[in-house]
Formats: sequence, structure tokens, C-alpha cells
Amino acid sequence: MEIERKWLVDQKNIPYDLAQLDAYAIEQAFLSFHPTIRVRRLCDRQGNEHFVLTVKSGAKADDGLSREEFELPIDRAGYEALVRKSEGSVIRKTRYLFPRADGLLEEIDVFHGALEGLCYLEIEFETEAQARAFPSPSWTERDVTRDARFRNSALAQFGMPTEE
Repeated sequence: MEIERKWLVDQKNIPYDLAQLDAYAIEQAFLSFHPTIRVRRLCDRQGNEHFVLTVKSGAKADDGLSREEFELPIDRAGYEALVRKSEGSVIRKTRYLFPRADGLLEEIDVFHGALEGLCYLEIEFETEAQARAFPSPSWTERDVTRDARFRNSALAQFGMPTEE
């Protein structure tokens, strides 16, 4: 089960130096949008790569906090074969990891290519109650957990969301 919240971020308001954080480049493509099936290539700063096939269910709660998630490691050949069968655009982003003093992990995604300028913070939680009780960080712009336009699958299908 994945339980997470997501906030839009203006990069210049991030309160720490991203260059000092662990990070990896992510390239992901979607094989299906309903259900969500994606493949990812992850590459750390040392050039180590790994590949993952992920299947996600629809949101379990009305507020979009939690979804069933199944991940399976795959090899490079499997990734390359599957990415050729993908739907929509391939998403490219860099994910920075900031371990918080309270044990939570902040993941900051900075998008590249057609989604350049988009940046958001994700935090995964142990329970939905913990997620709901967590206050929005002061340096974020707004909580987009419930906004389906900011799901990676929607970004691959429709591109950069427009403001309402």
C-alpha cells in the first residue's frame, strides 16, 4: 500500500541545497493508464541503474491518499522492450531525497523536457491518519494530493496541467 501526499513547490523556495542530497534520475513510461502500469529506469549519481515494473490500483480513499502498489524488478532488456510499447509521453525527472528528523523522507521531483518548471514534494506515510494530520510544509505552494492532473500518469497523457 502506498500512502502519500504531494505538494507543488517553487524550486527557489526549497529550504536546502539539492546538490547536497542523494538523488537519482528517473525515466518512466506507462504501458497502461487504467490500471496504471509503468516501467522506470532509475540511475543514481554514480551511474548505477535499476529497472522496475509497477502496477498501481485506483485510489483507495476519496482523498487520493492511498493506492495498492506492486513493484517487480526487471532487467535492462525488459525495460527497453516495454518502454517501446508505452502510451503517452516518457517522463524524465530528478528525484532528490531529504531524510527528515521525524523519520519521514521528503522526495522532491524536478521535471525535465516538456514538463520543465514543474516541481513537487512527495512524502509517504505509514497510515492515512498520519498523512491527514501532517501539516503542509511552509515552503510549498499548495497540496495537490487530490488533484489527479498532477499524477505522473496524467502528466504522461496530457502534459503540463493548466491552472484552474
